[in-house]
Amino acid sequence: MGSAIAPYRSSLPASAPGRGLVSYLTSRRNLTGSALALVGGGLILVDPVGLQGILLVAGLYLAGALATQGTPRIHRFGFDPRRLQKSLSEQIAAVAARVPPEILVRLQRIELTTRTEILPHLDCLPLGAPELYLIERTVADYLPTAIDAYLRLPTGYVSSQPGSHGRAAVDVLAEELDFLDAEMRQVAEVVHRTDMDRLLAHKRFLIDRFHREEASG
Repeated sequence: MGSAIAPYRSSLPASAPGRGLVSYLTSRRNLTGSALALVGGGLILVDPVGLQGILLVAGLYLAGALATQGTPRIHRFGFDPRRLQKSLSEQIAAVAARVPPEILVRLQRIELTTRTEILPHLDCLPLGAPELYLIERTVADYLPTAIDAYLRLPTGYVSSQPGSHGRAAVDVLAEELDFLDAEMRQVAEVVHRTDMDRLLAHKRFLIDRFHREEASG
């Protein structure tokens, strides 16, 4: 199975003033560090030690903050596009020297479509769109599973199973990748069509807006 995609959550609006500070102040890291710092402060009150007490409080805060995992963030798409792209690139780099050229070309084609035509335009897709699930599953599961199954077979393996017609494993894998490539191209077409619909809707808005202003003038 493919490597899991770490969740990512954007909890505050982009470009909100001070959003980073507010996010940290309410994070588990800060709360844990502050709790330990309060314990240190209590010890100082019981037994004042001067400057060493301040260092103790600071040290306890840092220990708590560094030892605590940050609050997992879940992106509104259900995955982080940047992590997804990184995962896909790493998968291809890891097997580039272990697969035939015709397989590598297909992998690179899927990666190019995903990186240049899909991931930069995910905002065009509504939340919960099936295309979002397909993108994530292709990178996290379908693609690495197909590659892993192929790499487990002996070099030049030809299946003798009924229905296989004696096809080589590389031919079966090529068919799988062609199918995934076609699916990604369909997703890209949905994204482009949505972009075009938005452009046309904006054109209609401008025409309607200016016509109204001319009529009122």
